[in-house]
Amino acid sequence: MRAPWFETVARRWHHGRLVGRHQAVRFPEIRAALRAATPDSVLLAGNSHAEYIGTPDLGGRPSLNIAVGGSTAADCAKHLKDLHRTVLHRADRRVPVRCAASVLIIGTNDIMGWRHPERPRSADRFAAEVRRILGFLEAWSAQVFVAAIPPVGAWATGRDPAAVAVFSDRLAALCAERGHGFIDPFAALRAGTGGLAGSGLYRDGVHLADYTRLAAEVARLAVIDPVPSRPPASQPARRTVAPNPAVHLRVLRAAWTGRP
Repeated sequence: MRAPWFETVARRWHHGRLVGRHQAVRFPEIRAALRAATPDSVLLAGNSHAEYIGTPDLGGRPSLNIAVGGSTAADCAKHLKDLHRTVLHRADRRVPVRCAASVLIIGTNDIMGWRHPERPRSADRFAAEVRRILGFLEAWSAQVFVAAIPPVGAWATGRDPAAVAVFSDRLAALCAERGHGFIDPFAALRAGTGGLAGSGLYRDGVHLADYTRLAAEVARLAVIDPVPSRPPASQPARRTVAPNPAVHLRVLRAAWTGRP
Protein backbone atom coordinates (compact mmCIF):
# COMPACT_ATOMS: atom_id res chain seq x y z
CA MET A 1 0.00 0.00 0.00
CA ARG A 2 1.41 3.37 -0.97
CA ALA A 3 2.03 6.00 1.67
CA PRO A 4 -0.28 9.04 1.52
CA TRP A 5 1.24 12.12 -0.07
CA PHE A 6 1.40 14.00 3.24
CA GLU A 7 3.39 11.15 4.80
CA THR A 8 5.88 11.34 1.93
CA VAL A 9 6.21 15.10 2.39
CA ALA A 10 6.78 14.63 6.13
CA ARG A 11 9.44 12.02 5.51
CA ARG A 12 11.24 14.24 3.01
CA TRP A 13 11.21 17.12 5.49
CA HIS A 14 12.46 14.95 8.37
CA HIS A 15 15.16 13.33 6.24
CA GLY A 16 16.33 16.74 5.05
CA ARG A 17 16.64 17.98 8.63
CA LEU A 18 18.71 14.97 9.65
CA VAL A 19 21.06 15.32 6.70
CA GLY A 20 21.32 19.07 7.29
CA ARG A 21 22.34 18.51 10.91
CA HIS A 22 24.98 15.98 9.91
CA GLN A 23 26.26 18.32 7.21
CA ALA A 24 26.64 21.07 9.82
CA VAL A 25 28.71 18.73 11.97
CA ARG A 26 30.87 17.73 9.02
CA PHE A 27 31.28 21.23 7.59
CA PRO A 28 34.40 22.37 9.53
CA GLU A 29 36.25 19.18 8.59
CA ILE A 30 35.15 19.46 4.96
CA ARG A 31 36.16 23.11 4.77
CA ALA A 32 39.60 22.27 6.15
CA ALA A 33 39.94 19.43 3.66
CA LEU A 34 39.17 21.69 0.71
CA ARG A 35 41.69 24.25 1.87
CA ALA A 36 44.33 21.49 1.97
CA ALA A 37 43.66 20.40 -1.63
CA THR A 38 46.68 19.73 -3.86
CA PRO A 39 46.91 18.91 -7.59
CA ASP A 40 47.23 15.19 -6.80
CA SER A 41 44.33 15.04 -4.31
CA VAL A 42 41.25 12.90 -4.89
CA LEU A 43 37.85 14.21 -3.74
CA LEU A 44 35.39 11.69 -2.29
CA ALA A 45 31.80 12.94 -2.54
CA GLY A 46 28.33 11.53 -2.00
CA ASN A 47 26.56 9.64 0.76
CA SER A 48 27.60 7.51 3.75
CA HIS A 49 29.35 4.94 1.53
CA ALA A 50 31.73 7.69 0.45
CA GLU A 51 31.98 9.19 3.93
CA TYR A 52 32.81 5.85 5.55
CA ILE A 53 35.73 5.28 3.18
CA GLY A 54 37.47 7.92 5.24
CA THR A 55 40.65 9.47 3.87
CA PRO A 56 42.71 6.59 2.52
CA ASP A 57 45.70 6.76 0.23
CA LEU A 58 44.30 6.09 -3.26
CA GLY A 59 47.04 4.77 -5.47
CA GLY A 60 49.63 7.04 -3.89
CA ARG A 61 47.34 10.06 -3.85
CA PRO A 62 45.85 11.73 -0.76
CA SER A 63 42.07 11.77 -0.51
CA LEU A 64 39.82 14.58 0.70
CA ASN A 65 36.47 13.42 2.02
CA ILE A 66 33.62 15.90 1.48
CA ALA A 67 30.79 13.33 1.62
CA VAL A 68 27.81 13.61 3.98
CA GLY A 69 26.08 10.46 5.18
CA GLY A 70 22.36 10.15 4.47
CA SER A 71 22.53 12.31 1.34
CA THR A 72 20.30 11.87 -1.67
CA ALA A 73 21.46 13.25 -5.01
CA ALA A 74 19.50 16.43 -4.27
CA ASP A 75 21.13 16.74 -0.83
CA CYS A 76 24.57 16.26 -2.34
CA ALA A 77 23.96 18.84 -5.08
CA LYS A 78 22.82 21.38 -2.45
CA HIS A 79 25.82 20.56 -0.26
CA LEU A 80 28.26 21.16 -3.12
CA LYS A 81 26.46 24.38 -4.02
CA ASP A 82 26.83 25.55 -0.42
CA LEU A 83 30.54 24.72 -0.49
CA HIS A 84 30.92 26.58 -3.76
CA ARG A 85 29.23 29.66 -2.34
CA THR A 86 30.70 29.75 1.18
CA VAL A 87 34.16 28.21 0.84
CA LEU A 88 35.44 28.39 -2.70
CA HIS A 89 34.39 31.88 -3.75
CA ARG A 90 35.05 34.09 -0.75
CA ALA A 91 37.65 36.78 -1.28
CA ASP A 92 39.13 36.22 2.18
CA ARG A 93 39.67 32.50 1.68
CA ARG A 94 42.21 30.66 -0.43
CA VAL A 95 40.71 29.00 -3.49
CA PRO A 96 41.90 25.38 -3.61
CA VAL A 97 43.77 24.08 -6.61
CA ARG A 98 42.05 21.78 -9.09
CA CYS A 99 42.31 18.21 -7.83
CA ALA A 100 43.42 15.21 -9.86
CA ALA A 101 40.08 13.41 -9.61
CA SER A 102 36.73 13.09 -7.88
CA VAL A 103 34.86 9.91 -6.95
CA LEU A 104 31.09 10.11 -6.50
CA ILE A 105 29.05 7.48 -4.65
CA ILE A 106 25.36 8.38 -4.62
CA GLY A 107 21.92 6.83 -5.04
CA THR A 108 21.34 4.54 -2.05
CA ASN A 109 19.07 7.08 -0.35
CA ASP A 110 17.26 7.88 -3.60
CA ILE A 111 15.83 4.36 -3.90
CA MET A 112 13.85 4.39 -0.65
CA GLY A 113 10.42 2.95 -1.28
CA TRP A 114 8.56 6.04 -0.06
CA ARG A 115 10.38 8.08 -2.71
CA HIS A 116 8.72 5.89 -5.38
CA PRO A 117 11.88 5.01 -7.34
CA GLU A 118 9.79 2.83 -9.64
CA ARG A 119 8.28 5.94 -11.22
CA PRO A 120 10.09 7.26 -14.33
CA ARG A 121 9.96 10.82 -13.07
CA SER A 122 11.83 9.78 -9.91
CA ALA A 123 14.69 8.47 -12.04
CA ASP A 124 14.52 11.65 -14.13
CA ARG A 125 14.82 13.84 -11.02
CA PHE A 126 17.72 11.73 -9.81
CA ALA A 127 19.56 12.13 -13.12
CA ALA A 128 18.94 15.90 -13.09
CA GLU A 129 20.43 16.24 -9.60
CA VAL A 130 23.43 14.12 -10.55
CA ARG A 131 24.02 16.47 -13.48
CA ARG A 132 24.24 19.32 -10.99
CA ILE A 133 26.70 17.36 -8.87
CA LEU A 134 28.87 16.56 -11.87
CA GLY A 135 28.97 20.22 -12.83
CA PHE A 136 30.70 21.03 -9.54
CA LEU A 137 33.02 18.03 -9.59
CA GLU A 138 34.07 18.78 -13.16
CA ALA A 139 35.10 22.27 -12.09
CA TRP A 140 36.99 21.02 -9.04
CA SER A 141 38.84 18.04 -10.55
CA ALA A 142 40.50 16.94 -13.77
CA GLN A 143 38.79 13.52 -13.84
CA VAL A 144 35.49 12.28 -12.45
CA PHE A 145 34.53 8.71 -11.55
CA VAL A 146 31.01 7.66 -10.61
CA ALA A 147 30.24 4.41 -8.80
CA ALA A 148 27.30 2.13 -9.48
CA ILE A 149 24.70 2.00 -6.72
CA PRO A 150 25.56 -0.77 -4.24
CA PRO A 151 23.22 -3.71 -3.65
CA VAL A 152 21.07 -4.02 -0.54
CA GLY A 153 20.48 -6.99 1.71
CA ALA A 154 17.39 -9.13 1.20
CA TRP A 155 16.54 -8.53 4.86
CA ALA A 156 16.75 -4.75 4.55
CA THR A 157 13.50 -2.84 4.48
CA GLY A 158 12.71 0.55 3.02
CA ARG A 159 14.69 0.37 -0.24
CA ASP A 160 13.72 -0.99 -3.64
CA PRO A 161 16.30 -3.53 -4.94
CA ALA A 162 14.80 -3.32 -8.43
CA ALA A 163 15.78 0.35 -8.59
CA VAL A 164 19.49 -0.38 -8.08
CA ALA A 165 20.03 -1.37 -11.72
CA VAL A 166 17.68 1.30 -13.11
CA PHE A 167 19.36 4.17 -11.26
CA SER A 168 22.82 2.75 -11.92
CA ASP A 169 22.02 2.73 -15.62
CA ARG A 170 21.19 6.44 -15.37
CA LEU A 171 24.59 7.04 -13.79
CA ALA A 172 26.34 5.04 -16.50
CA ALA A 173 24.54 6.99 -19.22
CA LEU A 174 25.56 10.32 -17.67
CA CYS A 175 29.18 9.16 -17.50
CA ALA A 176 29.12 8.12 -21.15
CA GLU A 177 27.55 11.42 -22.14
CA ARG A 178 30.03 13.57 -20.22
CA GLY A 179 33.19 11.49 -20.67
CA HIS A 180 33.56 10.27 -17.09
CA GLY A 181 34.56 6.90 -15.69
CA PHE A 182 31.77 4.60 -14.50
CA ILE A 183 33.03 2.03 -11.98
CA ASP A 184 31.52 -0.71 -9.85
CA PRO A 185 33.53 -1.14 -6.65
CA PHE A 186 30.58 -3.10 -5.22
CA ALA A 187 30.66 -5.88 -7.83
CA ALA A 188 31.93 -8.52 -5.39
CA LEU A 189 28.92 -7.91 -3.13
CA ARG A 190 26.26 -8.47 -5.78
CA ALA A 191 24.17 -11.62 -5.91
CA GLY A 192 23.22 -11.57 -9.59
CA THR A 193 21.70 -8.58 -11.32
CA GLY A 194 18.59 -8.01 -9.20
CA GLY A 195 19.97 -5.40 -6.82
CA LEU A 196 20.43 -7.75 -3.87
CA ALA A 197 23.68 -8.42 -2.03
CA GLY A 198 25.17 -11.78 -1.19
CA SER A 199 27.46 -11.18 1.75
CA GLY A 200 29.70 -8.44 3.07
CA LEU A 201 27.06 -6.03 4.38
CA TYR A 202 26.56 -4.62 7.84
CA ARG A 203 23.58 -5.99 9.77
CA ASP A 204 21.35 -3.12 8.59
CA GLY A 205 21.51 -4.53 5.06
CA VAL A 206 22.61 -1.19 3.60
CA HIS A 207 26.11 -0.35 4.78
CA LEU A 208 29.25 -2.39 4.24
CA ALA A 209 30.94 -4.43 6.93
CA ASP A 210 34.41 -3.44 5.68
CA TYR A 211 35.02 -0.04 4.08
CA THR A 212 38.75 -0.65 3.85
CA ARG A 213 38.04 -3.12 1.05
CA LEU A 214 35.82 -0.60 -0.68
CA ALA A 215 38.64 1.96 -0.57
CA ALA A 216 40.97 -0.60 -2.15
CA GLU A 217 38.46 -1.29 -4.94
CA VAL A 218 38.00 2.40 -5.63
CA ALA A 219 41.78 2.81 -5.83
CA ARG A 220 41.99 -0.13 -8.24
CA LEU A 221 39.17 0.94 -10.54
CA ALA A 222 39.63 4.71 -10.61
CA VAL A 223 42.64 4.89 -12.90
CA ILE A 224 43.85 8.47 -12.61
CA ASP A 225 46.11 10.15 -15.13
CA PRO A 226 49.62 10.84 -13.80
CA VAL A 227 50.46 14.35 -12.65
CA PRO A 228 53.60 16.09 -13.91
CA SER A 229 56.68 15.08 -11.95
CA ARG A 230 57.92 17.47 -9.30
CA PRO A 231 60.71 17.46 -6.70
CA PRO A 232 59.87 15.18 -3.78
CA ALA A 233 58.81 16.94 -0.60
CA SER A 234 59.42 15.71 2.87
CA GLN A 235 56.05 14.93 4.41
CA PRO A 236 54.95 12.99 7.47
CA ALA A 237 53.47 9.59 6.77
CA ARG A 238 49.71 9.67 6.20
CA ARG A 239 47.56 7.44 8.34
CA THR A 240 44.67 5.80 6.55
CA VAL A 241 41.44 6.53 8.39
CA ALA A 242 38.45 4.29 7.73
CA PRO A 243 35.54 5.16 10.03
CA ASN A 244 33.57 2.39 11.69
CA PRO A 245 29.99 2.64 10.37
CA ALA A 246 28.57 1.48 13.69
CA VAL A 247 29.69 4.75 15.29
CA HIS A 248 27.46 6.87 13.03
CA LEU A 249 24.46 4.61 12.41
CA ARG A 250 22.60 5.89 15.45
CA VAL A 251 22.92 9.50 14.28
CA LEU A 252 21.41 8.99 10.83
CA ARG A 253 19.34 5.89 11.50
CA ALA A 254 16.02 7.56 10.77
CA ALA A 255 17.32 8.98 7.50
CA TRP A 256 18.73 5.69 6.29
CA THR A 257 15.65 3.64 7.19
CA GLY A 258 13.26 6.25 5.83
CA ARG A 259 11.24 6.54 9.04
CA PRO A 260 10.00 10.01 9.98
